[in-house]
Amino acid sequence: MCKILSLLVFLIACPAFSLSCQTPRAVNGITDLRDIKTPDRFIIRLNGEWEFYWEKMLHPYDFSEPGRHKPDYYGNVPGYWTDYPQDKIKTRKEGFATYRLRVLLPGSYRNALAFDMPVFDSSYDLYINGKYMGGNGIPGRSEIETTPEYRRNFYKFDPVSDSLEIIINVSNFDHRRGGFWLPVKLGTFNELQKRMAANWAMDWAVISMLLSFSLFLMFFYAIYPKDKITAFFSIATIGLALRPLFTSNFLIHNIVNLDWDWIVRCEYLGLFLIIIGWTWFAAHLYPSGFIRITSYSMTAVYLLAAVLTLLLPVKLFTYSTFLYYPTIIILLGYVLFMSLRGIIRRNSIDIAYFSAFILLLAGAYHDVSVSLGRSDSSAGYILTYLIVVFVFIQAALLLYRWVKVYSEKEKLRTELEYLNRNLGVMINERAHELVKRSEEIEKQNAMIAQQNKQLSETIHLKNKIFSVIAHDLRSPVVNILYMLNLLKEEEYKEKYDMFANSSIQYAQQVINLLENMLVWGRGQEDKIKYSPGKHDLADIILTNLSIFKETADKKEIILNFTQVGNSKAYVDKDLLDIIIRNMLSNAVKYTPRGGRISILLRDKSLDGETILLKICDNGIGIPPVKQKYLFTSTEIESTPGTENERGTGLGLKLCQELVKINKGSITVESREGEGTCFSIILPL
Repeated sequence: MCKILSLLVFLIACPAFSLSCQTPRAVNGITDLRDIKTPDRFIIRLNGEWEFYWEKMLHPYDFSEPGRHKPDYYGNVPGYWTDYPQDKIKTRKEGFATYRLRVLLPGSYRNALAFDMPVFDSSYDLYINGKYMGGNGIPGRSEIETTPEYRRNFYKFDPVSDSLEIIINVSNFDHRRGGFWLPVKLGTFNELQKRMAANWAMDWAVISMLLSFSLFLMFFYAIYPKDKITAFFSIATIGLALRPLFTSNFLIHNIVNLDWDWIVRCEYLGLFLIIIGWTWFAAHLYPSGFIRITSYSMTAVYLLAAVLTLLLPVKLFTYSTFLYYPTIIILLGYVLFMSLRGIIRRNSIDIAYFSAFILLLAGAYHDVSVSLGRSDSSAGYILTYLIVVFVFIQAALLLYRWVKVYSEKEKLRTELEYLNRNLGVMINERAHELVKRSEEIEKQNAMIAQQNKQLSETIHLKNKIFSVIAHDLRSPVVNILYMLNLLKEEEYKEKYDMFANSSIQYAQQVINLLENMLVWGRGQEDKIKYSPGKHDLADIILTNLSIFKETADKKEIILNFTQVGNSKAYVDKDLLDIIIRNMLSNAVKYTPRGGRISILLRDKSLDGETILLKICDNGIGIPPVKQKYLFTSTEIESTPGTENERGTGLGLKLCQELVKINKGSITVESREGEGTCFSIILPL
């Protein structure tokens, strides 16, 4: 198995290291595209030597007179101006400059072009052939005049001549470095638009997959807390999943308009989360005195760095990046050494780990080169994509370990059964010896029976959990990936909002499923935390109604909420939120199109110190046979909804357990074809 995983790593990794391609490079401020092979469809990176004017904010009219301005230096792009040789030009990290490039097009070329602009540190304006195209923030000649911003821009341009004059004004007074570290991409409009859309869709797909994997691993940790390696790996995976929101395409702008400094802060906080999670993952994967001390030290250092990131200005806390690079080297060097030592000791699992760590090392080296502006690759940051491969391997190895444990338990049970079969022979042969030890034998038999019972229950629980994951977790994740792939196609661009809303709903299904399973799993071990207090039930109900409003609207279901008297009760807010969400989910699922759902919250303090929560629908109802065993049966089963919605069968049983924990009671009244009412009595 491990050799197969190792081969898979390299097969998947090969395309990642062949992403760069040969493109024309600028020489002395000129990029020549007159001999380009495919003028009707091309994408190139405008890399090479750009004209560089230090501390000059020049505009197109400044170049109207040939020879009026001569470049101070031909600066390499992409790259930071602080990397230019100081014996050629005296640059500083803070300042402003103008970049200029001329692009020679094929004769009479008039096809629509597009520019994919990266972000600059920390603001810029773009002019093409004298026309202002846009930019990020406000570039100025001082810190007061400058407003930084990070936003990925895409511009369409229709050439009217055989050449392009590109002028970019860049200012930086807010970051530790100035200029731009990713290439400007020029291409035909359709090709570059497709490439950009594909990159966006890929980033969203990576976020979805990594978040799903992290929740999947956290679920395993919840049901088996002794395996802490899954928890720390999940923490690192969450950091990697959130990273694309604040880098490359800056997808955070699709969710909320975040200030520039908070985008940078979130990027660095995500790095610290990755480092801490990865450090403890390595410490539990290959434990040793060295890595344990290193883990505590790095955790303290990066927690301090996180606090400073929240308090200090960007130009100061970004120097913490220099901690990040040696940390990556130490951690990857350690796990590579330990996995290589495991291979020498003929540990087959270390073969897969060693291959995966080599892949991560190459990805980390590539990303560091990109962040320093020293990479010619067109791929941008790729470590997050390679992490998807590594997460898949980690999940496979996790399942492998669980299967191995299951096999060992099966072997133990076989040995116990063999022992039981031979006890009778031993008793017959040595009856006179066993009389004196009969009490001890009875205790042993009772212990063996209890162990067998616990073993059977554990196997049954695990089989049920894997069954739920296979049927209900995979489906929404596959649907999300399917819709993201559709968004790559031009014909589905107009349906972006519909697909995005559907993806959000499927993601909510995954979250609700995992939350129910996590709480239910804790319930099986009596580990549900109960923290009661005075809470307003109306607020909790209204919050959950807003969650299910869109689903109800799609089924044309009317939602009605009525409150009579006091709405506060002495409950655990988080547990009650789960109860109400599951009850509303069932009501929407089993109510036909055009139906109605009524929620009543009534103060019963006149009859006693209680409050009544009643949720009624006019749905399909519950058969009398099922009503009798609705809260007592130990079997978990689910009935499809009115439009074949699927469920796990955990929700209602979980509600009954959580109501009981909250010192309340739950009853049901239902008639087939007429609807169902659930009544929950809670203490005030």
